[in-house]
Amino acid sequence: MSELQAKIDQRRYSDNIPHPRPGSEQNFFAADPNLHYLLQRYLPAAMHEWATQQLHWLGAQAAGPLEERAAYTDREGKPRLRKYNRLGEDVSEIITNEGYKETVADVYGAGIVSYLYHDIPELGRKAPYSYSFLMGYLVSQTEPGFYCPVTLTMSAAYLIDRYGSDAQKKQYLSGLTSRDRTRLYEGATWLTERQGGSDVGANLTVAKPVEGQSGVYRLTGEKFFASNAGAMVATVLARIDESKPGTKGLGLFLVPWLKPDGTRNQIEVRRLKDKLGVNAVPSAEILLHGAEGYLIGQPENGFKYMAEALNLSRICNAVASIGIMRRALYEAKYYASQRRAFQNPIDQYPMVREMLVSLLLDTEVSTGAVFDMIAVYDRLQDGSGSREDMALARLLIPLLKYRTGEEAVEAAHAAIEIHGGNGFIEEYVTPRLLRDAQVLTVWEGTSNILALDILRVMQKENSHVVFARLLRSRIEGWRHAFSQPFAELLQAELAVLEENIAYLFRQSPDYVTYKLKALADHMIDLYALSCIVSEAEDQVAKDNNARKYVLAKLYAQKHLTPKAKRGIQGDELLDVQFFRELLDCEPIPVEALQQQTAFASAT
Repeated sequence: MSELQAKIDQRRYSDNIPHPRPGSEQNFFAADPNLHYLLQRYLPAAMHEWATQQLHWLGAQAAGPLEERAAYTDREGKPRLRKYNRLGEDVSEIITNEGYKETVADVYGAGIVSYLYHDIPELGRKAPYSYSFLMGYLVSQTEPGFYCPVTLTMSAAYLIDRYGSDAQKKQYLSGLTSRDRTRLYEGATWLTERQGGSDVGANLTVAKPVEGQSGVYRLTGEKFFASNAGAMVATVLARIDESKPGTKGLGLFLVPWLKPDGTRNQIEVRRLKDKLGVNAVPSAEILLHGAEGYLIGQPENGFKYMAEALNLSRICNAVASIGIMRRALYEAKYYASQRRAFQNPIDQYPMVREMLVSLLLDTEVSTGAVFDMIAVYDRLQDGSGSREDMALARLLIPLLKYRTGEEAVEAAHAAIEIHGGNGFIEEYVTPRLLRDAQVLTVWEGTSNILALDILRVMQKENSHVVFARLLRSRIEGWRHAFSQPFAELLQAELAVLEENIAYLFRQSPDYVTYKLKALADHMIDLYALSCIVSEAEDQVAKDNNARKYVLAKLYAQKHLTPKAKRGIQGDELLDVQFFRELLDCEPIPVEALQQQTAFASAT
């Protein structure tokens, strides 16, 4: 060994590359005070102590064992297809590594699906969706690819619980909602076909009834992008009425990997997809050769049912996005605090501080907005929601899925840049974050498809009217002086939004669709700002902490406030001044903001 190598090994030579954190010191929940805040804001008070303990455990698992397994799965342990057995028979078996199976046991065992349907033993009650999504937020910080099968299992359970027959529930729901890995049935959704893609109405898979067996059909066709191939329970759309074109002729079917008699269904896996990222989830091309399927609900409502499950999957997609954003911030913050350049840690420099606070801003504001939207969804699931809640959910879900998907890619990119060249090296998590983030802009609908869905709910359900009513009601409830400038800004922007919507509704379809994403961006900006200001009001009332008002101000400046002189002159650099308080979630007293010109008019 050379003398130089010996010095490097003993850390006596230029020791300026940040060392990995000791695994015992890592916990994604403990490191995220804002997550503690959201837990208390959105979960019932009776759940707070129990949920804190459970999420603390999961945060340690996600940062430790789950992370180690995720890195292995991504690089060396991808799912593989065992196509034939030694007799030459097609077995189409999907094989996952042992670490992946341990993650299955840990995450499902913690109740991420089960507690939506079964009482939590310690509490004697079921969990709201908000709790499951808090779990998903932690899991996605290390393994968004694995969160996809969780999502599909959750969706399959939802469909069977809500629309399945008693026999289907008895046969499959207990497996889909089990905490025991040996009894667990993972779920899948096989929707996409090569000729259709997002145009589901073009699907060619057909379903023919089996004579003498009510509700039993034979499905024949190809599913070109089948996520979680090999799952025990797939929900599949197939054309049940060839006389009805488009989505109206599609029925929804439960297609098991193994039939009730234990024999394998007529399902062939042609090949696994070689994907850019999310390598934990096996995505495949599936051939159905007269596969046995069981009709779910009414035959004419197949697409309607699947659209409901799609809304659930889109929420999961947004949760995965904010999870990636949080992990990107977690890694960038640590690296910048440890890496030195020109005699100082790089997080002492204003440009790096601006990047870090911008990353924090998108992460914290969008996380708050996602969980605010989930609260609406929870009301719909527990029966306390209204028709307005339904219209609002159908608008907010695609809006936030769209925004967070874009932001996750930007966050992963920013984390790579803060790491410099090291951020591009696969020994760091940052390349995986970027690859995994990219699919979230595509899964469950591209930005164009989401924009069309937003237009549809505006035209059919006047969801934009409900949206404006919600924001005005929220504004009227604000009481703190710091909130008033934001109230005035939102009132003015709402007027612009309503004028633009009225204008678009008078234009040609081509013009409307061309402008849809610009309209969606405006709506998200207003909703997200209303969420962060509401959080700021809440924190000031509880403990005189005005930190979130600084985030609200920075968010308004980024998205809604015109910048005089291109923003070059007269900037108070709030992100630099309050850098440590913002990054570390430390309190900022109201009195500290009263000294700032940016808040002087509110005092």
